[in-house]
Amino acid sequence: MTPSPDMPLTELTLDEARIRLQRLITPMDTNATRPIDQAHGAILGQDVISDVNVPPANTAAVDGYACCYADLLAAPNRTLPLSGKAYAGYPLAHAFTPDSAIYITTGTPMPLANDPAHHPDTIAMQEHCQISEQDGITWITFPDHIKPMSNFRPAGENIKAGDIALRKNTRLGSAEIGLAAAIGKNMLICRKTLMVGILSTGEELKDIHDQVSGDRLKSAPNDGYIYDSNRPMLNSLLINDGYQVHDGGIIGDNRDQLSHAMNDLTTRCDAIILTGGSSGGSEDFARAAITASGGVIDFAGLKIKPGRPFAAGSIGQTPVFCIPGNPVAVYVTYLLLVSDALRIQAGGIPRPPRRFPVTCGIDIKHKPGRTDFIRVTLTPTDTGLPVANPHGRFGAGVLTSLTGADGLLEISAEIGDVKSGDTCQFIPLGEAL
Repeated sequence: MTPSPDMPLTELTLDEARIRLQRLITPMDTNATRPIDQAHGAILGQDVISDVNVPPANTAAVDGYACCYADLLAAPNRTLPLSGKAYAGYPLAHAFTPDSAIYITTGTPMPLANDPAHHPDTIAMQEHCQISEQDGITWITFPDHIKPMSNFRPAGENIKAGDIALRKNTRLGSAEIGLAAAIGKNMLICRKTLMVGILSTGEELKDIHDQVSGDRLKSAPNDGYIYDSNRPMLNSLLINDGYQVHDGGIIGDNRDQLSHAMNDLTTRCDAIILTGGSSGGSEDFARAAITASGGVIDFAGLKIKPGRPFAAGSIGQTPVFCIPGNPVAVYVTYLLLVSDALRIQAGGIPRPPRRFPVTCGIDIKHKPGRTDFIRVTLTPTDTGLPVANPHGRFGAGVLTSLTGADGLLEISAEIGDVKSGDTCQFIPLGEAL
């Protein structure tokens, strides 16, 4: 049964909403091959198995002098003659000479002796060694604290041939791209990139690209118009998460127009994010437009602030996220809910925002039953946890409370008033740049 848009729905906790969204979402399973330099933000469609060892050979981890540790133990005063030099790109051109040392630079393959018992296996940093000359021979005295296998990187220390270097469903960030390159993968099998449609609703909204509206805003500030910040902000959040964006523009407070716009987006997009019109008031048409489009409302209302009127449903196979129009609520609910839901739809692994304990720096009035998220900055302390203090003015429309904030202070629904010095959980805003 599809709930009526004006039927009161039970508000959900954040965790309950996450579970409902996971049930609502169908993960992508379409793959395509991408060049590595176009794969940032994509999700792997299959395991990436290394064909090579990394490093490919035993290598030196520092610039210094290499020897066989067994030879060093037998040498008087830990002193060995220098028998050669090896550089990155120019390894030793001959077999390693037993009972000697060589100079070697970082990343250079370790040479081999004809007798495996004398393979060099220990490197001392050059600044820890003493150099002397006698009878035309350069002598290297190793430090007395040197240990076997010091500064020695065995072949395959990082990855061995046949290892799974990157697992299916991993989102490719900069480190993952670097690792793929390290094992020689210049093409990667990735999931299809999600196309996410964005819409804003509200008669008061004007597009930042509309010069006529801009002139009107300046000349008649009391007419009640404002620039729409939600679509540009969502566009940035979505691109940062690796998705393509289709901008559906601004729709007035008209159910039929909104329904038509959403139906159009379902033919172009894999998911839709609608801001505004979700609170259920007489001029809020988001839920009504979904049902008028033949869609269903899965849930409406969250026990959180900001973002309480958040709703989610679907039109056919296309999930629709209805976010309240206040900009801070858009940002916070994207970070807490929508980002992870889209990650799952894109074929990725769920990764809810991370939390860290911090000390609350002020007294905060709070009514149990609702989880509040307060924008804060952190101040480190010499002892104990960092201290969180509110940043900017409270209010779901105050974007300056986000710019310059370090993250969100979570005031749990299980507790009442918070006292200065109490421990609360902190979610870094770096989770959504």
